[in-house]
Amino acid sequence: MASILDLYDIREKLLVAHFAQHALVFELSTLLHQLFHKHPVITLVVNIMSEALESRQSSIKETLAWASLFQHHLTESEMHHNLRYEMNLKDMQESIEDCPDIYRKGKYVLSTSYSENEDFEKWKVNAQQMRQKTEQVLAILASCKMVTGLAITGSVAAGVARDDGDLDVLIITKKNWVWRVRSLAIYLAHCHENGNYLCPNMVMDENSLQIEPSMYAARELMQIIPIKDSGGLTNLYAMNKWAQKELPNAKIKPQIRVAGTIKYPWWWKLMRVPILGRIIESWEANRRIKELTERSDSTEIIYSRSVCRGHENEHKKRIEEHYSSITGGV
Repeated sequence: MASILDLYDIREKLLVAHFAQHALVFELSTLLHQLFHKHPVITLVVNIMSEALESRQSSIKETLAWASLFQHHLTESEMHHNLRYEMNLKDMQESIEDCPDIYRKGKYVLSTSYSENEDFEKWKVNAQQMRQKTEQVLAILASCKMVTGLAITGSVAAGVARDDGDLDVLIITKKNWVWRVRSLAIYLAHCHENGNYLCPNMVMDENSLQIEPSMYAARELMQIIPIKDSGGLTNLYAMNKWAQKELPNAKIKPQIRVAGTIKYPWWWKLMRVPILGRIIESWEANRRIKELTERSDSTEIIYSRSVCRGHENEHKKRIEEHYSSITGGV
């Protein structure tokens, strides 16, 4: 009988404790509610913190949406580099953990909104092989005194390449050397045994380095891999500071070294003869600008004496249209 009474006593104590707990929670909730209403500063701080978290998560989702256009997977450092919202790495990591539709797989940060690329690791191997194979011709271009800036751009700069891809390069030249240097790059691409991946799709002189601002251009510019910078790339970044404002966490990538046997075609000596070289530059510019412009219907090309940008397939336009379709133009 004593044991049964003890059980009833314990049950009553538990019920009392349960109701006391609920009463305490209610009193705390009421107190906090009154506190927030009486102290708008606290409410403001809470709202700011909530908005900051939402902005960080939105930026992460936007970056993943952009990467999905290229079927790329991003590591944490790559994600941080491409964010449009300024934050430190720790805040980004915490925001990732708070997003139910974002997950990790190995070293990559992925989204349930986009399918995984089963060939991604193969693409990374492709990019590395292209860089190794093309090193010889890159060394020749880097050794050219008329080249003041040389960098790998495009997908290989992002660390990946499809099976049918190539290695895009940006070349910055001294004034009145764009078309002669382009001729050298085209020759190396077609005639050098290690040049078949080389694609000199942008050649600019050092006085024509302003790029039209866009998110596409910002991400392209901030992902390039510098090979040579004797003032050309430094001026490129200086003339386009807007790109670093678009991507506040991005850092300029370190310069890489290339090596190989330096051997120019026999005709390159003629290009360097002062008067003759200027005549050849003018002749090559006139005929190529006319030829390339007439056969192109792209809105993204620029063919002038100081810039040769052969974006024939309107890659920027297609990417931005696709981007807007999946994000609503975030």
